[in-house]
Amino acid sequence: MKLSNLPSRLIAISAMSISFAAAIQSQAGTPLGKDAAPVHSSSSSVNWLTGEGVNIGGIIFPHAHFQAVYGQTTADDLEHFGAGHHDPVSDGWTIQGFEFGASARVNEYFEAFGTYHLFQEADTRDWDGEFEEWFAKIKNLPGGFELRGGRFFNRFGLHNSTHLHGWNYIDNNLVNGRFLGDDALTTIGGEISWNLPTPWTSILSVSIGEAQSHDGHSHGHGHGHDHEEHGDHEEHEHHWFEGEDALFNDTVIVANWTNQYDYNDFHQFRYGASGAWGDNKMNELTQIYGVHFQYEWRQNGYETGGRYFRWRTEAMVRGFDYYARHEDEHEEEHGHHDDHDHHDDHDDHDEHGDDHEHEEEEEHHAHVHRGSETEFGIYSSLIYGLDNGLEFGLRGEYVSGVANTSLAERFRISPNVTYYLNPARTVYLRGQYNYDHSPEFDDQHGVWLQIGFNWGGGEVR
Repeated sequence: MKLSNLPSRLIAISAMSISFAAAIQSQAGTPLGKDAAPVHSSSSSVNWLTGEGVNIGGIIFPHAHFQAVYGQTTADDLEHFGAGHHDPVSDGWTIQGFEFGASARVNEYFEAFGTYHLFQEADTRDWDGEFEEWFAKIKNLPGGFELRGGRFFNRFGLHNSTHLHGWNYIDNNLVNGRFLGDDALTTIGGEISWNLPTPWTSILSVSIGEAQSHDGHSHGHGHGHDHEEHGDHEEHEHHWFEGEDALFNDTVIVANWTNQYDYNDFHQFRYGASGAWGDNKMNELTQIYGVHFQYEWRQNGYETGGRYFRWRTEAMVRGFDYYARHEDEHEEEHGHHDDHDHHDDHDDHDEHGDDHEHEEEEEHHAHVHRGSETEFGIYSSLIYGLDNGLEFGLRGEYVSGVANTSLAERFRISPNVTYYLNPARTVYLRGQYNYDHSPEFDDQHGVWLQIGFNWGGGEVR
């Protein structure tokens, strides 16, 4: 299957989608917790300190965010900690980023969103930036349909479409970073979603678009280059291909089905399944299937304040085909000259030879690995919050790994505690400890302290 053969113009023409969070929000006003995006109007009360309700002409609603981390690790190199581009991976400060965005709510049918992220590379400390998302959407269409087009974080499970400032943990989940990319699965294209006619809220979304790669951002998936630079060439030889080669690299189709069932005002359930299909960086097929579940209890129900508890779990299976070709160094050193002389004696024959004969000759000097692999990953997190601004979290994660690649088996557990400095929870301090274990690097530890600042109301999603 080669999805890259689909014309890019088809993607542009089909560039439409629905925002899942906004569609849920339109259903009886039921909150979705931290990820929900409430709709504002020009008549909303304005709080300049938190940014809630601040607008331009009742249409443009600005947003601003900042996150930075200070901490220490026991890791000797970057790959042992980061699962995301903005994750802290080395001692000292990591400026995770300044994010500036705006939501446009023109009327009941048309909305738009854009955000620019200015960040500091965790390893080089160089500054860089990019527009993470920019899209428009048409909602409230007949039949329960909504459309979105542009550049967006795809709706895959519960975590992928959430920006850094909406995370409950300092760093990305292992399975999300490894399977979907360390900057989230992001495409330029379009998406259509259908609010299914069920007694509960049920949203089915399907998108098609060009995957946006971040070649310069990658860390945390394991890189054979690090081994080679440090002289561990023998270990690098066994890597048939790098883990990042299994990521999506061209046209991607993504489907997401999510449900919300409110048992009553205090107990809510979210559950569903996702799938993604597309070509990887080896021009072979990668496919990912996931299931997600969340239970949330709120002491005050739909009202603000009070204690709360949230349990979230996502599990994914990734299957991918691969093709890797490595030169045989022994043949290169001792047999290349003789082969060259042999070709000189038969130039005319080579000029009229077929491709099959040429491929056999190439494979004489190379090892070709072709096949399919499967990898499993899961995370589960618990969040318990008090009414005084304290929040406690615990996350456990596992990825199974793939032999003969840089995708090592890995387990991580991360307890954390967050203190929100104001009732609106726009300024916070978060401490987190990471315990990592893998056969590749044994036990590693990291301790982090994050400061975060969020300004503005809910975003168009």
